Amino acid sequence: MRELPPPGRSPEETSEFARARGGITIVSHPYHLFRHSMYRIPECDAVEVYNSKYFFGIANLWAKRKAERLGLPMVAGSDSHAARTVGLGVTVVEVEEGYCLGDVLASIRGGRVKIESKRMSITVFASQMVRWLNKRLRRRLKMERSRRDEET
Repeated sequence: MRELPPPGRSPEETSEFARARGGITIVSHPYHLFRHSMYRIPECDAVEVYNSKYFFGIANLWAKRKAERLGLPMVAGSDSHAARTVGLGVTVVEVEEGYCLGDVLASIRGGRVKIESKRMSITVFASQMVRWLNKRLRRRLKMERSRRDEET
């Protein structure tokens, strides 16, 4: 695909857009508690069921159980934003020698994948949580200041 889907579309519309152009759709972290999650799995080609950022693993477990019930292929992701966490969640795609992109996409759609995973270390998890909390706190304080300024 060379064209991005239009913003503001539903997951189903985005999936249809990608498929019409030869792409596949993979729902990432559908049940993560602190992110932009849908808490459901719309029609798609595969589901991320292992994300190395989920230190406690409950969101991974929910995604895996739902993907199994739906009969959907399962993939992994590092969801890395730092070099030290690249490769903690890897999807190994089974393809024949001399493969092309279409073979890779077909293997993912067909569930011919294997997940290799390592959980993020507690120190990395803790530092990321501190950054996340600081960001949320700064945003809340900024909103509070703006509200007070509007009142005066």
